[in-house]
Amino acid sequence: MSVNLETLRPEPSVEGMTTPGGYSCKAVRPIALRMTMEIATMMRREFPGRSLSAIGGIETGGDAAQFILLGADTTQVCTGVMKHGYEMVKRLQEELLAFMEKQKFETLADFKGKSLNYFTTHAELVRMQKERKARDKAAAEAAAAKKMVKADSEWSGDEFVKQSDALARG
Repeated sequence: MSVNLETLRPEPSVEGMTTPGGYSCKAVRPIALRMTMEIATMMRREFPGRSLSAIGGIETGGDAAQFILLGADTTQVCTGVMKHGYEMVKRLQEELLAFMEKQKFETLADFKGKSLNYFTTHAELVRMQKERKARDKAAAEAAAAKKMVKADSEWSGDEFVKQSDALARG
């Protein structure tokens, strides 16, 4: 819910009026996306072949695409139509088709759930980041060791400062 500072009327409105409906639209989208991902993941395991319809803050083709990428078969719009009118559905369709064309998807099935494989646990993210940092540190140390002067004949005029720095940092 909000208040339009030009018209001084609350939004979203239907025929110029509104009623508080709770948590909706853009504010609920991150929660709805998470729930879609969690339900779609569970359905893949326990109820293959069943369909999932998602709702929550869908106003654009990009919004709809995100829900489909997270496993929704269909999407629903409520507050978006209240805010923008039914003509927004045509725009949403056009934007979704433009997304599909850009990504070279022929059908919704081509990208349904495509993003689900990129979720893991917090503990796994920490482990992966720790491993990457260790690899980066080892690579940096190996590179520094290659640059270190090991004999007087290796000193060069243009590289003197870098070579001294490498020796000092050892």
